[in-house]
Amino acid sequence: MLYELWNIVAPVFVCTIIGYFWARSSTPFSADFVSRIVMNIGAPCLVISTINGVEISGQDFYAVALAAILIFLGTSIVGMLAIKMTGETVHSLLPTVVFPNNGNMGLPLCLFAFGKEGLALALAFFLVQMTALMSGGVALMTRNNNGFFGALKDLAVLPLIHSVIVAIFLLGTGLQLPIWIDSTLSILGGLTIPLMLITLGASLTSLNTSVWQRSMIFSLLRIGGGFLFACLVVNLTGLSGVARNVVLLQAIMPAAVFNYLLALKFDRDPNKVASVVITSTLLSLLAIPILLFFLL
Repeated sequence: MLYELWNIVAPVFVCTIIGYFWARSSTPFSADFVSRIVMNIGAPCLVISTINGVEISGQDFYAVALAAILIFLGTSIVGMLAIKMTGETVHSLLPTVVFPNNGNMGLPLCLFAFGKEGLALALAFFLVQMTALMSGGVALMTRNNNGFFGALKDLAVLPLIHSVIVAIFLLGTGLQLPIWIDSTLSILGGLTIPLMLITLGASLTSLNTSVWQRSMIFSLLRIGGGFLFACLVVNLTGLSGVARNVVLLQAIMPAAVFNYLLALKFDRDPNKVASVVITSTLLSLLAIPILLFFLL
């Protein structure tokens, strides 16, 4: 069992370590360029190619998406109350509690642990979180009354959102793309996971972690709170099998690195956000293998 766990977790951490040491060396690494490649080309192609090539019921896909919404709402309420109790700023730290790293870490882990079906279901969870982050998360960081609607406008032009529409259409109609299109999308989509993991590792080297006070509290909220709400949701919704496992695994991912990028861009306590990102990532190194041990 330990060897099987290592086979699942090792590729994720090896790719992340490659990015970390790349950034630590003198070799240039343009995280901004790589992120744009992933968001505009790789991830949209991955969404469509995964849904097009996998046999999965639309019911399971939408059930996982619903579970992601419920977990998001639950962690938002608890996170907001906890942050106010500690006297910290909700605008800065709430995103670290409610927006996990479902892309860089969650997608590859679900792929390695549960196969292509697991990846397809993990995409449902990821897309819900990504939509919330790009709309509500950005609006929260900007503190602008028009921020939410401005974020929705930006969201509407993202290729990733367009790919979701195509994927839902394919899932709902049962249609299959021509082989040459599917092969092209598979090649381009194959860029996504390794590039996201390498970028994650490279991003960790640039975080200023001089402020660590209370970061452990919010890290435990992110991982522990996410797990508790996931357990509640899967029991209430009756999820089982791969869908259940995907929801539980995605729910305990650490805080997304993108939270730090937003905090830096909008000057929302980036050092505090960075400390939560790193602390929760370190905690996940312990939590993820333990959960996989019981799921597999």
